[in-house]
Amino acid sequence: MSNPKGPPSVRVIDGQIDADERTTRLLFPTRGQGPWPPFERFAETMTTARTAIGKHAHQGEEVVLYVLEGEVHHVDDAGREEALTPGSTAVLTAHEPLSHDIVAAKGKRARWLSVVVRLPWHTEPLPTSLQIKGAPEVVEAADGTAQRRVVGPLARADSSTGLEVLDVEFAKKGTAFFRVGRERRGIAYALVGSGTINDAPVDPGSGALVENASGLAVAGSPGYRVVLASVPLPPEPKPEGPDPVRRRVK
Repeated sequence: MSNPKGPPSVRVIDGQIDADERTTRLLFPTRGQGPWPPFERFAETMTTARTAIGKHAHQGEEVVLYVLEGEVHHVDDAGREEALTPGSTAVLTAHEPLSHDIVAAKGKRARWLSVVVRLPWHTEPLPTSLQIKGAPEVVEAADGTAQRRVVGPLARADSSTGLEVLDVEFAKKGTAFFRVGRERRGIAYALVGSGTINDAPVDPGSGALVENASGLAVAGSPGYRVVLASVPLPPEPKPEGPDPVRRRVK
């Protein structure tokens, strides 16, 4: 899947309007960029009160919905409905089939990110679950950025895949450094404003795919807002064949 000894790579790609959902901008999968395992999908959706997503199912995936603006209602497969307001997060871990729907709040527009990650293979299957969490605390970092931990060890929502999601906004012009790790793949997606990632311009609706990198530098003007997501690479499958220790020698 990846060569951990290869050189660091930061590749900028542009999002594209989804032909099936005109209100959604896909970073991937698109014609130019397929799934980026273990990431399956990364998208930004903007809806009106008339938008209907429709009930759909997931299996073998972990899905994160992060509301940026407005309000939507999340409906689980039992029909329970919960409002998601700015900063709210829903995390679905679907080892078994799990259905849900996203319904626009009456008279309100909304904007959210969705991240889908393939579940790693486990001897003991991960439990199927749903988390609904409120907006994270906004923390002013030493570099002057405002940071919201959306998913991860220090966030309100956790992940079975090791996915971490961080929302970063620049209050003033500057540069901030973030750890990724050579054993992880990362995405830096621009939401609004003007800035660069490792000196490459990344405009709103575009993102940088990061691998084999210990970290990355994000520089921005006031108001530049970027969402950083990273996930561990699953272990490489062991080669098939007889166990050399137990192999019988004639």
